[in-house]
Amino acid sequence: MRRTTVCLIALMALGAVQAHAQDRCRRYVGGRVMVCSRDRDHDRDYRRSWRDPVVFGVRGGYDFEDNQASAGAQIRVPVVHQFAVAPSFDVFLGEEGAQWQFNGDGIIKPDMLGGVYVGGGAAVLRREFDITEGEETKLGWNALVGIDAQRIGGSSLRPFAEGRWTGVGDFSSFRIVAGFNVPISGFGR
Repeated sequence: MRRTTVCLIALMALGAVQAHAQDRCRRYVGGRVMVCSRDRDHDRDYRRSWRDPVVFGVRGGYDFEDNQASAGAQIRVPVVHQFAVAPSFDVFLGEEGAQWQFNGDGIIKPDMLGGVYVGGGAAVLRREFDITEGEETKLGWNALVGIDAQRIGGSSLRPFAEGRWTGVGDFSSFRIVAGFNVPISGFGR
C-alpha cells in the first residue's frame, strides 16, 4: 500500500514537471531560440500588469493655515513603474486667504508599501501674501504623503487621502485632501 502511494505521488509530480516544461515551449531554429506565441502573449500580459492606469480624480480638502475648504481635480499619469506625474488644481472656498492653487507634482508609490505614496513638486499659488501688495500669484513648492485605497465594491472608484505641505517664500500651509480617482486608460489593475 505504501509503495503504491509513493509511486502515485512520484508519477503525479513527474506529470506536473512535464506539463510545466511543455507549457514554456521554445524551439531552436537556425541557431536562434524561438518563443512560442502563447509565451510571448504571457510575457506581454505580465509586463502590462504592473502598469498603473491613468486616473482622473475629484478632491476636496481643508487648509489649516487659512481655515478654508478647497475643491479641485487631478490626473495621474504613470511614467515608469512606481513613479507618476500628478498635476492638480484647487479652488479655495473662503473669503480670505488663498484663491486657487495649481500643483505640478511627482509621486513615488513603492509596491512594498501597499497604497502609500510620497511626492513633491512645484506650486503656483494665488493669494494675498502681503496686505499692501494685494493678491499675487507666486511660485512655491509642495511636499505630500498619501494613501490610495482599493476599489470600492465592484465600481471603479478608488478613494485616496493625502497630507500636503505648501511653501511660498515666508508663507507655508498644511492641507488635508481626500477624494476619488477613476481609471481613464484601457489598462489597469
